[in-house]
Amino acid sequence: MNSHALQLNSTQHSTGTRAKAPGSATAPVVGDDEDVALLKRVAEHRDSTAMERLYHSYRPRLGAFVFRLVQDDALCEEIYNDVMLAVWRKASDFKGESKVSTWVFAIAYRQGLSRLRSRREFVPLDESTFDEGYGCDQLEHQDVLGKALLALSPEHRMAVELAYYVGLNYQEIAEVAGCPASTVKTRIFYARRKMREQIEIIGRPTGGPGE
Repeated sequence: MNSHALQLNSTQHSTGTRAKAPGSATAPVVGDDEDVALLKRVAEHRDSTAMERLYHSYRPRLGAFVFRLVQDDALCEEIYNDVMLAVWRKASDFKGESKVSTWVFAIAYRQGLSRLRSRREFVPLDESTFDEGYGCDQLEHQDVLGKALLALSPEHRMAVELAYYVGLNYQEIAEVAGCPASTVKTRIFYARRKMREQIEIIGRPTGGPGE
């Protein structure tokens, strides 16, 4: 399987919507035991059928994770295909020291972190970023959280995504990020504090303190 084949698969199953990962409506659910078996078939036999099943089974969680990071449909498709191409090429590198899903998310973490850093879009947000006169009760909950996430550094945003959207624990995030669990805890602590600050800014009424 090559990058062109991956792109064709991606295009055929994409819905073009942002609410969920493309193809998630029909994606099969794969457990770790089956993941291991499929990855072994890819590593030992270059089994394209096994790779295709992995490709579609990871689409819901991994696709959504990547999209929330980059907030761009085309870039999400590109990164997802790059990740799965890396899985195809590096299947024999998996040594069974973690879950297959942890190994795959670690690849996605490195790909996403590289793209986020290269985009240089992580700057603090201020009141001018938002429509005037809006309080928190006037904004959609998910929109508020999404804007607050944009204020975080790449490392902090990815830690939050993995913890609260993917559902990994500190140790699993540490394995994905290649850092100690204590570092993950610190990143999430500061990320939550930064997000609270940004949510307060979004909900702050316009006008001076005395008004």
